[in-house]
Amino acid sequence: MNLSLQSRTDGCESETYEKITIGGTTIRLPPPAPLPATSLASRDDIIEKALAAWTTLGALPPLNFRFYGPPGVGKNAIVYELARILGKELYIINGHEELGPEDIACTATITARNTVEYVASPLFAGMYRGAIVFFDEIGKAPPAALDPLASVLDDRRELTSVLAGIRIKADAGFLFCAALNEIEERGVGLPAFLDERTRPAIHVGYPSIATLEQILEVHFPEHNKAWARAFTAEYKDAALSPRTAITLLGYACRLFRAKNGPSAQPNEQEIRRYLRQLQVETGHDRDEDVVSPDPQNDIFQQDTDTHEDTLQLSLDNEGSVH
Repeated sequence: MNLSLQSRTDGCESETYEKITIGGTTIRLPPPAPLPATSLASRDDIIEKALAAWTTLGALPPLNFRFYGPPGVGKNAIVYELARILGKELYIINGHEELGPEDIACTATITARNTVEYVASPLFAGMYRGAIVFFDEIGKAPPAALDPLASVLDDRRELTSVLAGIRIKADAGFLFCAALNEIEERGVGLPAFLDERTRPAIHVGYPSIATLEQILEVHFPEHNKAWARAFTAEYKDAALSPRTAITLLGYACRLFRAKNGPSAQPNEQEIRRYLRQLQVETGHDRDEDVVSPDPQNDIFQQDTDTHEDTLQLSLDNEGSVH
C-alpha cells in the first residue's frame, strides 16, 4: 500500500473543498462533478432499468449496478442524466492502472505551511454527503485497489481509511454505480467479490439509427435537422457510437464552413458529399463499420465455471433479464 505524502500548495486551500471533522481528524471533501448542459437524448429504457435498481424495497437498500458496453456509447451521459433526474450530487472516480486503495478512501498531502492535510476521495465524499458515486472504467483499476469496496457495497456500507485512521458509514441517500467496457466485462471481468456486489449488469449498446439522429440534433442545435438526417442516412448500416458520430458530423460541419463560410446552409445532397469525403479522410468506411447482431448477447454465455458462484443476473439492451 502506498501511503506516501504528496506536497501541494493549492487545491485543498481552495474554498471549494468543504472541511469536516471526523473523530478529531480534519478532512477536506472535494466538490461534486459538474453536470453537462446537454441533456440525454432518448435511452429511456436504460434509464428505467437504472432507476429501478436504485429503488428501495422495504428494508432492502438500493442495488449497486454496473453499465457495460463499447466505448463511446453514452454510459457517462446516462449517469449524468440519472443525477439530473434524482436531483442529486454526483462524484466520479476514474479507474486506471496506478490507482491504489487509499486513492479510493483518503489521501494525505503536505500543504504550503508544511502541515499534513487529509483529502477525501470522491467515494468518501459521496458516501458522506449521500450522493451518487460513479466508478468509471472500473475494469482498468488493479484488483487490490478495489478491496475497500467490499465493505462499501454490502450491508455494512462502510469505508475505512487506514491512512487517516477513520471509518465512515454511508449516508442513507448514497447510491453507487460503475461502468466498464464490453471487452472487459466479457473477458477477465471484475474480481468475484465485486462482480456479485455490482448487479445487475446493464448493457449499453449502440443506439438505433433513430436514437442516433436525436442525439445529433441535441448536440448540433445551431444546425438545421438536415445535417443529422443526412448523417444517419449515410451511415444507416454502420454501428457507430454517439461519441464517434458527434466527432464525424462535427468535422463535416467544419469542412463545409471552412469552404463556404459560417452562414451558408447546404442541402442534404451537399452534406452527404462532405460526409463521403470525410469517410475517406478518416478511414470510417461504412462497409467496415457494419456489425452483425450477436445472438449470444449475454455476458453469461462465457465459461460458466468462472461465474458458477455468482448471482446470475444481467440486463441487456433488449430489456430481457438473465
